[in-house]
Amino acid sequence: MHSYFNKISVKDVEFFERLLGSRNISTSEEELVANSVDAYPGGFYKPEIVVWPESSQQVAEVLRYAYERRIPVYPKGGGTGLTGTVPIYGGILLSLVKMNKIVEVYEEDMQIRVQPGIIYDRLNKELEKYGLFFPPDPSSGSWCTIGGMVASNSSGLKAVKYGTTREYVLGMEVVFSDGKIVRIGSRTFKYSTGLDLLKMMIGSQGTLGVFTEITLRLKNLPEYFKTALSFFPSVQSAVNAVYQIVRRGLDIAAIEFMDEEMMKAVAEYKKIDFPESQAMLLVETHGSKRAVSENMEKCIHVLEENKSIEVRVAEDVEERERFWAARKGAYPATLRLGRYMIISDIVVPLSKLYDAVQKSYELGRKYEVHASVIGHFGDGNLHVHWSAGNNRDKVEDLHKANDELTRWAIDVGGAVSGEHGIGTEKKKFVKQQFREAFDLMLKIKKLVDPKCILSPGIIFDLEEVI
Repeated sequence: MHSYFNKISVKDVEFFERLLGSRNISTSEEELVANSVDAYPGGFYKPEIVVWPESSQQVAEVLRYAYERRIPVYPKGGGTGLTGTVPIYGGILLSLVKMNKIVEVYEEDMQIRVQPGIIYDRLNKELEKYGLFFPPDPSSGSWCTIGGMVASNSSGLKAVKYGTTREYVLGMEVVFSDGKIVRIGSRTFKYSTGLDLLKMMIGSQGTLGVFTEITLRLKNLPEYFKTALSFFPSVQSAVNAVYQIVRRGLDIAAIEFMDEEMMKAVAEYKKIDFPESQAMLLVETHGSKRAVSENMEKCIHVLEENKSIEVRVAEDVEERERFWAARKGAYPATLRLGRYMIISDIVVPLSKLYDAVQKSYELGRKYEVHASVIGHFGDGNLHVHWSAGNNRDKVEDLHKANDELTRWAIDVGGAVSGEHGIGTEKKKFVKQQFREAFDLMLKIKKLVDPKCILSPGIIFDLEEVI
């Protein structure tokens, strides 16, 4: 641990045991190891204690104590983060998974108030009875928590129509580093009342405060939907189809891209028969039956105009689920290539999508690593799965390839992250991305968390803040 922070003492452990109860704290090696990583292979950092608060007041007491003792605190949800939100300086791992309740449903207002530890898929399962849903659709939805989604401004498979998590957060209860509990935001769909502190908190990855309740706006479940897979002779023809679908203003819920290498991996993993092709698009439309049918017909026309080899339209719910299972199977499919893999998360202007794919292949060849591409191409979000198989000696080259692609994205007017956040992985690019505005971000961090106990080393280097 950095000498700036104090280590956890026996007295500290005794305090947390009195506060939370023995079943809600642990210093066992098993728990410390289990909470030393997330889904990003960027390092192994053990906390000194893991605590599981069950209320906002308990979170406040933990932070108040840590603030007085200058002990770092790292909030954690489902552990599915892909950018390295790990306890770099040890201290307290604040797991929020036991704060997983639905607090209140405002059915008439199409809103819900939840605790941060509720899992995305479970929330939407509960909302089905009201004919509502929370639209952001991350591939990790079966395990990621709402608090984690808000912390990273997560989105996913249907962001082209529904947007990111940020568009759905109306308010929150947040505990600041000194233990003060504050409610920000409003239950109205619009307001103009000064600085928007709520938006500042979203995407902050535990560096500004700990979310203990979140109020979300919801959408009606789609009346009807259609899903199609389309296969192309080249990446260029698939990307051209994406341009034209977006440019013509067709109401699309999803436009997902998968390249040939990814298709091969998914086909083997899921035992699916894909035609020989260089690229695939998954297109889905939502709405009334008439509108959906008309939109899908227009989409198919665009796909065929761009030399689609084959278009498969799902005939029923089961076939639609198989289509989506293929898309969501990309991550586990590429993990089968070997244990050493990282995933990029860049966003570029739509006009740069083809260049981004080609740049990925170029960097794969340069660093002699496997590069397969998938992405939410309707909003310019590209994920490259960089793999070194089981060759540990090539891990550094994975990071070099990913870093070079990230720098390229900034240079062409893109962004270092579309939905995964910054974490430890991309903090070295934050200055390049924000330039003069980075100094303002540092001032905000220092003002809100003057002792820098909240997730030190995440987004900001400790030396920049203290």
